[in-house]
Amino acid sequence: MKFFKSFYYAGRGMVEIAYGTNFRVMMFIGTLMSLFARVFCYLSDAEWGVFLLTMGAVLSVEGLNTAIERLANKVCREKDELIQNVKDCAAGASLIISIMAVFVGLKLFWSEGLFGRIAKFFSDPIRALLAAAVVAAAVMIFIVVPEIIKKKINDDE
Repeated sequence: MKFFKSFYYAGRGMVEIAYGTNFRVMMFIGTLMSLFARVFCYLSDAEWGVFLLTMGAVLSVEGLNTAIERLANKVCREKDELIQNVKDCAAGASLIISIMAVFVGLKLFWSEGLFGRIAKFFSDPIRALLAAAVVAAAVMIFIVVPEIIKKKINDDE
């Protein structure tokens, strides 16, 4: 029974991580890149594996960064140089994995015919407009609206 309870706690942790703006932005970018890869790139199974592992690494390190920041804020509420260094190191680790993910993405997605396929796909104005509308709606749903809700909750407290 303890084993299954650990999944419950992990799920709660995932929900807590998802409250963070940076996590949601990274999740949004990862989802957008997944769609991009599916439509425009011809990735092998191994390349998809690398892509998904990279995305998982970015999101996991951001989750660890969030946990470290929250713990540091709880342990020490006043300004402390050592606590600030710890938080900066965690944020730096998140930045490093994000930069490396960009390099992985460039290696996986960059090809000679890529820009031609993108131009051909978006040459239809309806497709371009629809894509812009989907991206705008996703930004609202995953980034803007949760921030408005968080602000409203914090204002009510």
